[in-house]
Amino acid sequence: MPPKIISLLASTKHGKEWIHDVLPGLWSELCTSLGLRAGVVVLKAEGEDSFYESASFGYGEDGFYYSFLNRGSELWNDLMSSLSPLDLSDSGYDLFLPQGKAMALRIESSSDPIGFLLIEWEEDLHFPGDLFLHLFAERISKEWVEPKLSARQSLEVGETFQSFRNQIPNLDHYLEQWRLQKRISILGPKGIGKKSLAKWIHQITTPGRTFLLIESLPENFGKLEKALQVWAEEAGSGSLVFNRIEHLSLGQQQIFLSWLAEGKFSGNLILIGPAEWNSELLPEFENLVQKDALGLPSLSLLTKPKFKEMIHGLFSELALTQNRGGLSLSPAALDHLVSKVYPENFTELKNILLTAILTTRSNQIDSSDLEIGKSRMDLEVPEAEDLDLRRGIQALERQKILHSMRIFSGNQIRMAKALGISRGSLQYKMKQLGLL
Repeated sequence: MPPKIISLLASTKHGKEWIHDVLPGLWSELCTSLGLRAGVVVLKAEGEDSFYESASFGYGEDGFYYSFLNRGSELWNDLMSSLSPLDLSDSGYDLFLPQGKAMALRIESSSDPIGFLLIEWEEDLHFPGDLFLHLFAERISKEWVEPKLSARQSLEVGETFQSFRNQIPNLDHYLEQWRLQKRISILGPKGIGKKSLAKWIHQITTPGRTFLLIESLPENFGKLEKALQVWAEEAGSGSLVFNRIEHLSLGQQQIFLSWLAEGKFSGNLILIGPAEWNSELLPEFENLVQKDALGLPSLSLLTKPKFKEMIHGLFSELALTQNRGGLSLSPAALDHLVSKVYPENFTELKNILLTAILTTRSNQIDSSDLEIGKSRMDLEVPEAEDLDLRRGIQALERQKILHSMRIFSGNQIRMAKALGISRGSLQYKMKQLGLL
């Protein structure tokens, strides 16, 4: 056995250090020593329900995407339920070596599948492939450990904004006025969570009823009058929410006031706008907006301990939504986040954290993981009620690309193949989305 393989096998590293530092080199050396042409180790990420390439050999710069082993496919299900290796030769699968032989074996821990090994070799090579796979799978299984979630990491989604709501002055007073008058204005800086607060107010006061969010109004006055009637009927006794009201022209404001004066809408009305206005307002419309207006503070006004608490909560929520509940935030990363200024408030903070969560391959995010690319702050995942199709598509593309970056360690050729687009198209999209 070559000395380098002996040295790697005798490594004193264990657990995730062995998986991250030793496994890639050991896999490459063993495949070379055995005369294999290509092979890959795919493992479940610790503490989550997603898989990524932990080691790869022989695919070169052009890479290779084994689409026949997509999660949820028939072959994937066969592999994850079989104790024996699957012979993929002469099976019609699109292998890296069309005329070669291939074999795959699941890796398990405590009888649960945690990944698989895939090897390919020339047809005239004869060696006990099944024995090699079993031995190597056992070694990986010994080093792979499922971490336990801490109390902080098992937070229920929603605690961050609950903590933030506690910082809103006189919130109880505004809620009482809302119950009496069925109208409220929520004003504050960009990205601070005004729509989330509107939804929360609706849920605690009128649960189960319609929540209709309107992002823009028709410029044509006739169409606007008709639209307001239709929206009022759709909302019924629920909540009708108008966002970005600072963009309304004087004519639109007048039509809106006339519709409201008719008194035909019996539901709840929520107006969402900025903390400071640069546009011209009709006096009556300004009175409507400013009366009992609920003002949200920016993140820069929070105390350092409270800000740390919110970052921890938001990070835990995002990690859970991405099936990475076992991920933690290092003290250095937390200090780095606290020291930053966030002109886009929660939107900016959320995108920085989400990018790091989707791209890091370790179980702890450090400060270096927070500097990946340049975030585009207008591409946050929209609210479910947000009907802006362009933003929704861009947000989904960004998330898929980030996920592929993590799975394939940034290899753009393999990312492009998995995403079903050319490398040039991938690079163009990454530049558009601020990921290059």
